[in-house]
Amino acid sequence: MKNFSNTRALPRALGIVALVAALGVLSGCWEDTDVPATTTPPAGPTVPAFTVEAPAGSPIAGAKVEVPADAVVAADNITIGYEDALPLAVDTDVSTAGYEQLSKTLVITRTGSADFGQTVDVTMPYDKSKLPDDATPIVVYLDEDTGGYSPIAVKSIDRANGKITFLTSHASKYAVIWIKVGGLGPIDPSKLGTSVSFDPTVDSFFVHNFGTYEEPGGNSFGMAGYAAWYHRARKALKGAALSTLYREGNPALEEDDQVARELIMRAYQAGNQKSHIKALDNAATLGATNIAAENTVAMTIIQQLMITKQAQLMVMGKGAAGTWTDAQTVAVYAYDSATQRFRFYDTRFPGEVVTVPWNPTTGFGVDSKNKEYDVFAFASFNTAYSSKTLDSLYVAAEAGFPTSLYPKIAVTAPAELSTSPGTFEVATDDSVTVRGTVPRPASANPSAPRYAHVYLNGTRLPTAYPVDAASNAFEFTIAKLPSAAGTDVMVLVSETEKAYAGWGSGAAWAGGFHAFKQFRLRVANQFFFQNMGLETGDFTGWVSERHSWGGSSAAPEVVPSDKSEIIATPGFDPIATDLQVPLFGTKAARINNEDNDEHISTLTQTAVVPSGKNPVLRFYWSAVLEDPQHDPEDQPYIEIVVQNKTKNIDLYRKRFFANDPSYSGWLSYQGGDWKSIPWQLVELAVAEYAGDTIELKIEAADCALGGHGGYGYLDVDE
Repeated sequence: MKNFSNTRALPRALGIVALVAALGVLSGCWEDTDVPATTTPPAGPTVPAFTVEAPAGSPIAGAKVEVPADAVVAADNITIGYEDALPLAVDTDVSTAGYEQLSKTLVITRTGSADFGQTVDVTMPYDKSKLPDDATPIVVYLDEDTGGYSPIAVKSIDRANGKITFLTSHASKYAVIWIKVGGLGPIDPSKLGTSVSFDPTVDSFFVHNFGTYEEPGGNSFGMAGYAAWYHRARKALKGAALSTLYREGNPALEEDDQVARELIMRAYQAGNQKSHIKALDNAATLGATNIAAENTVAMTIIQQLMITKQAQLMVMGKGAAGTWTDAQTVAVYAYDSATQRFRFYDTRFPGEVVTVPWNPTTGFGVDSKNKEYDVFAFASFNTAYSSKTLDSLYVAAEAGFPTSLYPKIAVTAPAELSTSPGTFEVATDDSVTVRGTVPRPASANPSAPRYAHVYLNGTRLPTAYPVDAASNAFEFTIAKLPSAAGTDVMVLVSETEKAYAGWGSGAAWAGGFHAFKQFRLRVANQFFFQNMGLETGDFTGWVSERHSWGGSSAAPEVVPSDKSEIIATPGFDPIATDLQVPLFGTKAARINNEDNDEHISTLTQTAVVPSGKNPVLRFYWSAVLEDPQHDPEDQPYIEIVVQNKTKNIDLYRKRFFANDPSYSGWLSYQGGDWKSIPWQLVELAVAEYAGDTIELKIEAADCALGGHGGYGYLDVDE
């Protein structure tokens, strides 16, 4: 690789002393060597703009990197060089269509972070003799994280002098190419069909585009960019589509998905600029309201889909530069040559396929949501940040953002249980008053009103409750708890009084999201068994025993059972791989295990029913049983019994052997050798038995012939 640097003009105020002290001596000569020559910005709290240029006479004369003020720190060294070959061979789709490598590979390196603090303009020469006048060149870079090409947004093309200027946010290897798709001469749309594996029904965010106190206008660029990157870089490694991630609380609601909201806001802000607006402004400045300009956008997207195999960002705007009344970034993943429509993910419509017509004769039209735009532009998340930045956001989201940008809602009344964080107890289920506070972030609008939106078991109360501007306090009263045993409460604070009802409804809290909290309200003395969720980390309050087939149940062999244990690592069962364990909290009980040898394990607890209001016995159980297809009496089994010992009556009894036909919901694993019953809820109102002794017993067993295992789980949302 050939490297070089070039002395840049410093502001006169810095003087010669600053030049020598901060920069040293910069030769500006061409170096035929692999040892990089560098340009170092001046020291000081503010780094002024500067340019690194290739020297005259070099093979890439005219190449330059224009670094704006404060895009780097004083310690950074910027180097540019070149390589003759493309950084990566193109795939079969591109080679079949035909392509031209129009430039050498421009190599930009720096000693600091991979990302610049501002968008950097890069100009590089290309061989104009290889590019027809009506053809569209594209710029790509080698994404070392994914091992493939990634798109770059072009700012301008100087066809007369064979130079192209693009926008980037990071140092990397860049090349200009032209893919000969659509034929030579006039564009033939019938030859343009292409798509990538992105599918908005699963690869979109579950949540709609929304606004926050930091970004009240929405986050379409961050959402579309992250979705395209995740699909290309992390979906296969994670083994899960984006729409399935970060569904907190009620999986059917998006209001409680705070990790997803924080990820979206951070993705939007990480680039430190409104990159989609810049793309629109640039397009408008270049007069991109004509058919030729729209065709350039379309052909750029089609070529980028082919070479990068990832969804591409397109910005659609209504209005004019500086006065956009509507601007949306979408992730385009296909062009259908039969219908002559682009298909894309619009962040306002998660899970939906949205389309917009385009052909080279009429340009873009009205999209399938009946939206019409004035300007279309190609954008790229690489304008704002590198894959490394998005990967760091992914890692932080996987950890749940331990340090959140959102303020924390504090519930000040009623009192939270010290033994069960997130649960608050009240004396009665009638007229329950909840009070709390939520700080106003320093960067939020200090005069904007704020409202608390309250959801009970997923249903929003019709009234939004104001947050007092002086004290940051709110208060609301629930006429009657939907469930005395435990009501799920969600509080969402935003700057909009209207409830979320979807885009276009005129009732979306699309701006000013501030904070969210989810907790449970329950009436005291509802639960009277001890340690039902096993959150103590041991069997406190329980009797754990192991017996054997043919042995005496009155004489346990092992206490506690050496085949039962507390599951303390959240995850999934190793055999029933989609069975989440624990179901709640951080602990659950496993009764017996997968070992064979005629083991039978039990977990038992007794308690006296209190005389308080509406006492309830509530728990969840599940089973994982090997299925050797023995006679029913010899099969592994699970048995759950709730018995009133005082009155000698069963309140609940279920017994299932492996693949028992009396249960219709068996799930199969390991080729059908193992069967599972997913989590089952048992909820028994026992007020009529006040003063009686109730026993709960879970029993799980291997097969009677000694060669096959079986076990069960117990968990409770405490």
